[in-house]
Parts: sequence; C-alpha cells; structure tokens
Amino acid sequence: MGRNRICLTLAVFLAMLFPVMIPAQALPSWASVGDKIEESSGRGLHVSTKPSGASVFIDGLERGKTPLALESLRPGRYFVRIAKEGYVERAFRVSIRSGSLLDIGIELEESRGKVLVKIGPEPGAPETLPLRPQIFADGTAVEGPVLDLPAGYRTINVQAFGWEEASTTVYVGEDTAQNLEIALKPASFHILDASLARPVFNPGNAGSLGMTDINFGVSSQGRGTLSVFDSGGELLFVRDLGPFLTWSQSSSWNGRDRWGMALPDGVYSMVLKLESIPWGNSPPLEETITLMVELDSSREIRPLTIFSGKSGLLYAPSPGLLPPGSFQVEGGLLFGSPPYAGLPWRSLPFAAAFRFSPLAGLEISAALDVLATNKEDTRIGFGGAAKWVFFNPVKTNSFGLAAGASFAWEDETSATPFGMGSGIEFFIPLELDAGAFSFILTPACIWTSDKGFPWDPAPRLLASGGVLYNMAYAAAGVSARSEFNFTGGDTSLMIGGEMKFFPPPSSFVFSVMGGVWIRGDSAGGYGGIGIGMIH
Repeated sequence: MGRNRICLTLAVFLAMLFPVMIPAQALPSWASVGDKIEESSGRGLHVSTKPSGASVFIDGLERGKTPLALESLRPGRYFVRIAKEGYVERAFRVSIRSGSLLDIGIELEESRGKVLVKIGPEPGAPETLPLRPQIFADGTAVEGPVLDLPAGYRTINVQAFGWEEASTTVYVGEDTAQNLEIALKPASFHILDASLARPVFNPGNAGSLGMTDINFGVSSQGRGTLSVFDSGGELLFVRDLGPFLTWSQSSSWNGRDRWGMALPDGVYSMVLKLESIPWGNSPPLEETITLMVELDSSREIRPLTIFSGKSGLLYAPSPGLLPPGSFQVEGGLLFGSPPYAGLPWRSLPFAAAFRFSPLAGLEISAALDVLATNKEDTRIGFGGAAKWVFFNPVKTNSFGLAAGASFAWEDETSATPFGMGSGIEFFIPLELDAGAFSFILTPACIWTSDKGFPWDPAPRLLASGGVLYNMAYAAAGVSARSEFNFTGGDTSLMIGGEMKFFPPPSSFVFSVMGGVWIRGDSAGGYGGIGIGMIH
C-alpha cells in the first residue's frame, strides 16, 4: 500500500513537472512562410495576424478581429477566412481536437498591383526641351516606368525640370496591371522663392562665416545676374548666374565690391535679375527680385573654448559672445597627466560642449566632461552657464564686460580636468583689446564641495586670466586659473595653452591644447586635441 502511494505521488509530481504535450498538427499545405501553427493542452482556437486587426470568419460568420481567442469552439472541422483591407485574403480549414488549443499565427501579405506609366510632352510642346521625369507615388519617389504599388487609391505625381507638375489619382487593383498616360506642359519661367542664409553678416569673419548665401528656385532653364547696390543706387558688385539646369540654385556674396575691397557697414540691395532660355522663337521672360542685406562688423563669429561649460579660453571665461542665430559645438580629449585625473596616462578625459545666443546680449553654454580610466571606473561632470554681455569688445573696439552664472556637478572631485568647477559659480569676465591681442581677466566665486553638491557656506575665490591672439583663420591663447579656499586646503593653479584653426571655406574648427598644473605637492602636464563646428 505504501509502495502504491509513493508511485502515485511520484506520477503526480512528474505530471506537474512535465505537462502532457499533445502532438502538433502537421504543417498544412495552405501555410505560407511566416505562418505558425501550434497545438497545446487547452481548448478552442486562437488566431493572431501580422499586422493585427484582421477580421476572422468561422464557417462564414464574423467572430471578431485579431488577436482573437475562441475557447467555446467545440471539437470539429471549421472553415476559417481572414480578411483585412489592403492585404491578401487567407482561407483554410482547421481541425480542433478535444482537450487541445490550436494557436494559429498568420503573416498577411500586402495586396499589390502594377501601373505602367507612360510620360510624354503634350501636343505642340517643343521637341528640343529636355524631359527627365521623376515619379512619386503617395509622395515617395519610385522607379518607373512600371510601378509595383499597394492596392487601393494612389496619387501619382510627375515632376520634370522645365515642365509643369502633373498629378493624378488611380485605383490599383489586387494582382492587376493597368496603363497610365501623363502629358506634361512646358512651364513658364519664374522665380519660385528666394532667401538669404545670413541677412546680417560680418565680412571680417573667416570663411563661410564672412559671407551670405542667396538661395532661390527657378521653374525652368534660364540665366541671369546677381547685383549689389548701395543705398544710393550705385552698382558695387555683379556676378553672372546660370545656365540653370535644375530647380534649386544658390550664389554667395562676401561683402566686397567687384575689385575685392571690403565695403563699410550698412544696408545693401541684392538684386536677382533672371531670364528664361526660350525654346523656339518666343522672347525670353524676365523676373527680378530684391533682397536687403546688412553688413555689421560687430557681428563677430569666432570660436572659443567651452569645455568648462563657459565660453572663453581653456581656463578663463571671456565676455565675447555669438550673434543671435549662430552656434558652436566642439569635442575634445586630453592625455598625459591632466589635473584632477589621477595617475599619469591612466585616464583619457574627453568633453562635448555647445553654445548659442537666443537673443542679443545673452549666451547660453553647456558641457559634459567624462573621465574614463583603465580601472573601468568613469567619472562624469556636467554643467551650464548663462552670460549677459554689457559691453561687447567688438562694438566698443576696446573694452568688454559681462556677468555670468553657472552650475556644475562632478561626481567625485571639486573640478574636472577641463576646468569645470563643481558647484554654483558667479563670474565677471573683462576684456581689453589691443589690435590682434585680447587681454582677459575674470574674477569669480564658487560654492562647492568635494563631492559635487554645494554645502560649504564659505565660497572659494577664483581668479583667471589670459591672452588671446586672433588671426585670419586661427587663434592662439594662454590662460591660467587659480583657486583660493577660505576654509583651508591646497591652493591650485592650472595653466593652459591652446590654438584653434578654422580654415575656409568649411565651418570646422580644429584645436590643439597643452598645459601644466600645480595643486599642493602634486603637479603634472598634459596635451589635448579637439574638433568642432561653428555657424
């Protein structure tokens, strides 16, 4: 008796551990690639489709939309039909056995048809006018002339430079083919639109930063001129344009006259005078559009270092700022023995930063500093600053003054190798320009702690300064930053040198850096490289 009880208990345990599996039905002939058919213990029928939302009919009666579970179906043989608009209908028979659940997954195939598009000029159109059509189906470019399209109503657009756009709607039937003929009319010549990339610019800026682009469109082949006039109507600059062989066109002006001499600040008229290239004996059509552009030598766009979250030199914020509409992004890395980076050659600090001016006189900047070490331990610092400029050194020609505030967080130390001080900082950058040289002095105070969040009521004083030398396509500078702590601790000094190259005509900025630092009894030296873009 005891032996029988043990055997019964063991049988129940094994049944619970290894449930009875009902043999799956063999894959039927109606199944397609992607379909699945599984049978397990339970009851009824479960139907799913890709995509879902298909109607399910059992023996001619609609029972719902997928995914659909029908547990009340009795064992037997059923005819199943699955339908969804835009997809090929599926129909098959299934057998449901007693005590089993039949799970069917169907991958629906999109219904498609073919359209043969024949494109040509309308009767009477010039035979010598080039016709290179582009076909779009529901806004998507497609290769012709035979279009394989989903079933249903489809909008076909045909575009060709020099011809009017044609559009028509066709019904594409499932597994059908049809012909579609489209006749195009020659387009009359006109300017589609025109705009300036920089309505205000400084010709003294390097490369593409010291010019403006005039972007415009034309409807057909043509040619013309771009002329620049001063406020008195005197012609200062002229450039031939064309011939135009496509819709989108552009030209540029660098703020200089026809002899290459820089023009003074002021408002100028850029006149776009275009005419068609006629096909036949008809006279050319002319169109003229005038755009106003301003030259402003105070809108200086020069790259600065922003790895600390504040723009300026590497260790000294400056009062310089970008004009509204411009921005700068940069990334860089240090090697050797940077400050706050641990043992030499055991880490690779890198940073990513950006700055922009949402309105005149205000600049926003931010940076992310990352210290990756060979111990698989990574420290992160991030911060941002807002700087309001009272005196722009470019506009006053000699003196610059700004006030700024920043917040930064670093998860281990009070500063990052790039000079980002952890905590809340207020700074007042001053600048004195003497020709190509700029002298910068920035006093500041910061509330910080050794773990990032400010808690020490006594601020630390920061003194930073530097010298910047500006050239046509490069800038070089040296800066230093020293910190004094009222509550004790080591006084630190960081000195950095940098050089930036921004060769025309690109907007890329390339940087090399290097420096030394002293903190208490520790000292080190480092180098670095960077790359960015300014617009």
